[in-house]
Amino acid sequence: MSLTAGLALGAIAIAHAATFRELPDEVKARIDLRLARDSTEIEASPFATLTSFEVHGAADDAGVVATMKQLGVKRVVMHNIHGSLPDPNDKRLNDWLNGCDAAKIEVRCILHSTDSDFWRTALRNYGSRIRHWSYLNEPNMPTNNDHTKPAWMPEKYAQEIAQIRKVVNEVDPGIKLYGPETAMLQLMEDWPFPWFRRCLDAGLLDSVDGISIHPYRQGYSPRNIPENPSTFEGRPGKGYTTYEEQIGVLRQMTENKPIVVNEVGWSTTPAGTICEHTQAKFALRQQIMDFALGIDCAVYFLLRERYVNAPFPLWHQENHFGIVHTDNSPKPAFAGLQTFYSQLDSGCRRSSGVAAFGVENVKWYLYEDDRGAIPSLKLIYWLPVPAQDDFPPTTTSVKVAGVSIPEVPISDAPRILRLHRVDGEWGYPVLIDLILQRIDDSVQWEKG
Repeated sequence: MSLTAGLALGAIAIAHAATFRELPDEVKARIDLRLARDSTEIEASPFATLTSFEVHGAADDAGVVATMKQLGVKRVVMHNIHGSLPDPNDKRLNDWLNGCDAAKIEVRCILHSTDSDFWRTALRNYGSRIRHWSYLNEPNMPTNNDHTKPAWMPEKYAQEIAQIRKVVNEVDPGIKLYGPETAMLQLMEDWPFPWFRRCLDAGLLDSVDGISIHPYRQGYSPRNIPENPSTFEGRPGKGYTTYEEQIGVLRQMTENKPIVVNEVGWSTTPAGTICEHTQAKFALRQQIMDFALGIDCAVYFLLRERYVNAPFPLWHQENHFGIVHTDNSPKPAFAGLQTFYSQLDSGCRRSSGVAAFGVENVKWYLYEDDRGAIPSLKLIYWLPVPAQDDFPPTTTSVKVAGVSIPEVPISDAPRILRLHRVDGEWGYPVLIDLILQRIDDSVQWEKG
């Protein structure tokens, strides 16, 4: 059979295909629908995780790196590696860096030290391998829950990081320095204490290459959703009602400096209100928004749970932020994020197209991916409502890119609807359940 005849037969087969499942095998073989891609397979992505040498022992390092690679992140932010930094030949840190290099994972560091000499030593020893550093961790934390008495006064923080900037410039001006690793974003407000405004007035922007934030939501509750602004105890922000609006204000305040989210997450402590399934939904919703907002590095905190009593006691919330257990077995959030990272990376671009749903108040984003033989259009959507384990089953219709789909499931958990450009037109959708890592390739659709 000639090539021309083969293509003709393929066109006939495509014309008779009612769903993606019915497309010819040779067409489907040209479409990458994998629900997991490891870090070496993803060229570029803002998605990151966080860990530290205090969370797991040296004997666990190789397994943790393998877990990160399997997850598909491109960056890892390190806490508490201070003990390794004075020695340029520290075996554990060098083995860790080598393992991350092999996995194509960039290492970043939050260094909680005010000692300029220590910084100089750390940067000389490891600045060629760790190119992104942050100064201190959550310096705006209140003392005894009094926000007018932060751990560091803003002027003091700005003065100190200016000194660290001088050290960075002395050792290697190409190293990136971030701050202030904020605890929540309540510090953007004038009340109860104008920490961030005073820090900016004291010259913070002259010292940093980017703004590092920890946009947690407090308190932890299925009702305090990721779409809410990041404030202490759910206090409203100055004129904004959503996280996206809040990040917009932050960009204005910081003159469009790059923003990195170096910590954000939800703990599944047995004594708390966030179960593992809710954690997965909230992790996805947060990371999807951070990608859409152009966050330069989007960390989900934490990769692996802490061992009890190392150092926190049973049921302490710090033990359970992880998305894998101490034996590296996955929680639902691991599966959800792994699936999401496999589908969305820096090669996808935001589409100007519009999606119309049959129900109101759907949160959605649309991305085009022109790589590969058959381009895809990826519609990510969910209901931005409080999380429920027993969310009532419901479906809706959706119209996008000239395609009508009469029935898709919709809930408080994000899903991805993928269309494919076959014979020059969008169609042949598949539906991806991120948390269950499941593809429905029999979605009914029609043009128009």
